[in-house]
Amino acid sequence: MSSLFKTVQQHALLRGIVYIVLGVFIFLKPNDAFNVIVYLISAYNAIIGIVKLVNAIKYKENSTMAIAIFYLVFALIILLFAKPLASILPVFLGLIIIFGGVVRVSQSMTLKKYVDVSYLPMMFYGIILILAGVLLLFKPFASLIMLFQFLGALMVFSGISEIINAIRYRNIKDVDIF
Repeated sequence: MSSLFKTVQQHALLRGIVYIVLGVFIFLKPNDAFNVIVYLISAYNAIIGIVKLVNAIKYKENSTMAIAIFYLVFALIILLFAKPLASILPVFLGLIIIFGGVVRVSQSMTLKKYVDVSYLPMMFYGIILILAGVLLLFKPFASLIMLFQFLGALMVFSGISEIINAIRYRNIKDVDIF
């Protein structure tokens, strides 16, 4: 297992730098980052579709032709409908969070009957959940962008952590932590 640690360790500094660069890009330019990701996913599916289409024509395989067409259509759907599909996700998530908040508020009202139990933390948590759900419901794309920025910030912190660990563990030769 020490070879696994060494392999992971060798690339930790590079991983940390990549995480930081991507995280900063996602945090500062969430719309551009979203578009780049959509284009990359769409291009990936289109390339697979084209390769499968060439193979289907070359070897005259109908099943491969169907798969190739599926990949090409899927790439086009991703390219054309990524934003509308992505903006629907926060709406569903908002409804689920609102429901969870209502349940927490209801549970806190039940806790109010007991003398030794504080109901306020659960009430506060339920109200925050309801407000967050309403925000997701009525501002789906803005919420998605905020979530994207949050993920970018997490990537920056992960990158910093990777770099710190790479520096901290760079001199360890014999590792038996796994």
